[in-house]
Amino acid sequence: MVKHLRTYALFFQSLFVLPLAHGQVDQWDWTPRESLTKEQQSQLSRYCQGSYINSWQANDVKGTDLSADLITRDENGVIHLQGAAEIRQPETTLLADKIEGVPDEYYQADGNVTLRSNNQLIRSSRAYITNNNNSPTEFSDAQFLSHQSKTRGEAKLLSRSQDGVIFIKEGFFTTCEPTEESWQLYGSAIKIDTNSGFGTAEHVQVRVAGLPVFYFPWLRFPINNTRQTGFLFPSFGFSGSDGLSLSAPFYWNIAPNYDATITPQFIQEKGEGIDLELRHLSPYGETTYEQSTFFDNDENEQTLLKLTTAQKITPYFNAGFLLEDNPTRDKYPEANSTSIGEKDHYQRSVYVSANSGNFLNKLTYLTYQTPDNAVDQPFEWLPRVDSSYRLSTSNFDYRVDAQYTDFYDPDENDFDGERLVLNQDTKANINNEWGNLTPGLLVQHRDYGIYNYKTTSDSEESVSHITGYIDSSMVFERRLNLGNSVWRQTLEPQLSYLNSPFKDQDFIPDFDASVPTMTYSQAFSHNRFNGNDRIGDTEQITFGLESRLYDASNNEKWAFKAGQIFYLKDRYVGITGNTDENNAVDDSKRSDLLTSTNYNGDRFSLTGNLNYNLDNSKVNLAQIVATLSPVDVVKINLSYLYTINNIDPDDDAKQASIGTIFPINQNWSMFTQYTYDFLREDGTKEIAGLGYENCCIKVSMSYQHWLNDDNMFDRGVFLQFILRSLSSAGRANTEANNIADSYWNQGKVGY
Repeated sequence: MVKHLRTYALFFQSLFVLPLAHGQVDQWDWTPRESLTKEQQSQLSRYCQGSYINSWQANDVKGTDLSADLITRDENGVIHLQGAAEIRQPETTLLADKIEGVPDEYYQADGNVTLRSNNQLIRSSRAYITNNNNSPTEFSDAQFLSHQSKTRGEAKLLSRSQDGVIFIKEGFFTTCEPTEESWQLYGSAIKIDTNSGFGTAEHVQVRVAGLPVFYFPWLRFPINNTRQTGFLFPSFGFSGSDGLSLSAPFYWNIAPNYDATITPQFIQEKGEGIDLELRHLSPYGETTYEQSTFFDNDENEQTLLKLTTAQKITPYFNAGFLLEDNPTRDKYPEANSTSIGEKDHYQRSVYVSANSGNFLNKLTYLTYQTPDNAVDQPFEWLPRVDSSYRLSTSNFDYRVDAQYTDFYDPDENDFDGERLVLNQDTKANINNEWGNLTPGLLVQHRDYGIYNYKTTSDSEESVSHITGYIDSSMVFERRLNLGNSVWRQTLEPQLSYLNSPFKDQDFIPDFDASVPTMTYSQAFSHNRFNGNDRIGDTEQITFGLESRLYDASNNEKWAFKAGQIFYLKDRYVGITGNTDENNAVDDSKRSDLLTSTNYNGDRFSLTGNLNYNLDNSKVNLAQIVATLSPVDVVKINLSYLYTINNIDPDDDAKQASIGTIFPINQNWSMFTQYTYDFLREDGTKEIAGLGYENCCIKVSMSYQHWLNDDNMFDRGVFLQFILRSLSSAGRANTEANNIADSYWNQGKVGY
C-alpha cells in the first residue's frame, strides 16, 4: 500500500517506546499460550502469547428461555428480570444484572451486560437490543470481540444494525492481543461493515504504543480482503535536502474487472506529481497501464509510461505486448510508486504464439526507446520468428529449432541485416539403471543478408556446421549407517567427448553472441558461445565426478561436483576479430578445475563454486553463499565473490559480505551487515539496525551507508513498520539489497 520515500527522521519515538499495555485479559475469551493445547500452540507464531478461544455452543432451546433471581410481568406485558438475569435463544445469550422488555421485540439490559453469539462477544454497562429492523441494537461503554477476525475494541456507544453493520462512537479497535496494546485505531465515529469488508472512520488517530503517529480527517480501511474504493494509507518522510515528502494513494474499484490506484506525490523542495495504475482483467488475461509524472521545480515535467498485456486466447494461442516510454527524454520522476524504473533502453514489443504439444511457434516484434543519445542503441527485431519441434521416445530424441530475425540498427552507423538459423539436435539414448550413453549430432546452419552502413553495400554470408558428441555417465550407490538412520550415497562419474570442427567465420556478424561464465554445468555444454552468431570450434574431452548424500527421508543433503575439460586442439573462433586458423585465440590444453558444492540442512545451507587454474596455481572464480541459523531466531549470512580475468575488466569482482540477525530478547532484534570490496579497498555497504516485533506490529530502524548506482556513497536512516491487519508505512532502501530486507521479509515474518 505504502510506497517508498526517504526518511531521515520519522517518529523515532514509536520505535523505542513500545511498552506492554496489559489490558484486562479476564474480560476476553483469552487463553495464554501455556494453557493452550499443543495443536493450538502450533498454529501461533513465536511472537503471539495466546489465542481467543470461542467456547460458544448453540443453546438447546427452540424459542426464548428466561431465568433470574426474580421474574415479574407488569400490566403492559413487560417482563422484568432482577438479579443474575439471563435470556437464552438458539443463537444468542444475554446476561445482565437487570433486564426488562417484551420477548421477541426488545430488551433493555443494565449492569454487567454480556451478549454472546458464535464468534462474537460484547460487554457493556447498558444495552438496548431489538428485533425491529428500523431500530439498531445499542451498547453503552462497550467492549467487543470478534473471535474469527481477532478484532476487538471499546466504544462510548456501540450500535449494530440488523444487517450486521457496527457503529463505534468515541472508540477504537485493534487486532492486538489483550496483553499487547501495540496499535489502536481511534475515531470519533467508526463504521465497520462486515458485508462490504471495509470500515470508515472520522477524525482518526492511529496510535502506536499509545502515541498518535497518524491523523486523518476521514479514512477508509479494510477489515478483510474485499476490494473497495477508498484512500489507502499515505507515505511520508522528511530529509534535510528534500524537506517534507508525502504521497496519498487512492484506490478506485471501478468494476469487478477494472480498478485503478491514483497516488498524488509531494516533495517540499522538489515539486509535486501523480502516479496512476489501471488494471483490467478479461476472460483471457490481464492488462495494466502505469504512468508516473512529476513536475520538478528545476527540470519541469518528468514522465514514464508502461502498458502491458498478456492474453491467452485459446489453450494453444497467446498474444501480448509491452510498451515502455519516456516522453520527457532522459528525465525520470523524482517520486515514483509504479513498477517503471530508470533504464538505458525502454522496450516496445508485441508477440503472438501458437503452441500445440511439442510444436511451438512465436512471432515477436521488438524495438527500443533510448532517451540518452550518447548511449548506443541495441539491435531491434523487425520481426523475429521462432519455431521448434521435438520428437522424443525412450531411445531417441530429435529437436529442430528454426529462427528468422530481421535485425535493425537504429543508429545506422555499423551494420544490420537478416539472419536465418536452423539447429537440429539428434541423439540416441542408451540407458539402464546404472548408466547411460548418449551419442548425438548437432547440425547448425546460418544464412545472413548483411547491410554495411559504412560502405553502403549489401552482402550475403552462410555457414553450415556439424558437431558430434558422446555423453556418458554411470551411477553407483551405497548405504551409509549414520547414527540411527540409513543414508544413501551416490557416485556418478561422467565423460563427454565433443568435436566441433573449425569453420571460417570472418564475415559472419555478431548480433547477439556472448561468452558464458565457465562453471561445472557449462563444461558439458555442446556450444562454446551463447547466441546464434558464433559456432565455437573445439575438440575436447570433459571428465566429471558427482557425489550426492541423501538422508533417511531421501532428501538430498550434500552434492559435490568436480570436473575439467581437456582440449585436444587449439581454439581459433572468438567473439571478435578474424577467425584465422593460424592464430589461436585460446591454446590452453585444459580448463580450470571446476568444482561445485551444495549443502541443505536444517540449520545451515551452503552453495559454492570454485574454478582453479592448475597451470599457474591461481583461483579465477570463487563464489560462496552460506546461511547459518544456530537457533531459530538467529541468522548469519556469509558471501564471497571472486571473479578475475574476465573479458571485460568491469566484470571483475572481489568482495565479501557478512550479515547477521540476532535477538536481544523475545521481541527485540538487531541486524548488521558489512560488505568489503577488495578491488576498491573500501567498504561498500554498512548497515546497523534495530527491530521490534510482536503478534500485531513489526518495526525496524536502520542506518545504512552504501555505494549507489552512480558509484557514489550515500547514507540514510530508514524506518518501516507494519500494523498487522491494517497497513504498512515507512521506506526501504530500494538501491541496495541488504540484510534489512531479510529481516523485513515483506512483513511476513512472525505473521
